[in-house]
Amino acid sequence: MTSKRTPDMRYNDSGYTDLTAYEALKNVRQEERRNLIAEMKALANKYGYRIVSTIELKEIESDFND
Repeated sequence: MTSKRTPDMRYNDSGYTDLTAYEALKNVRQEERRNLIAEMKALANKYGYRIVSTIELKEIESDFND
């Protein structure tokens, strides 16, 4: 297991591997990012712009990082 600063989401609170929960959370977060990027593209389009390069997202705070 890793330190509190960088928790490894593959482990549950008891310290046991829980890959099912990890994969589910990973899929939810990936879908949230896809939706956010789609919203950003729609907003840019609404104002007459087009996103022409890669959008890189980095979380500034998260329930996963407590």
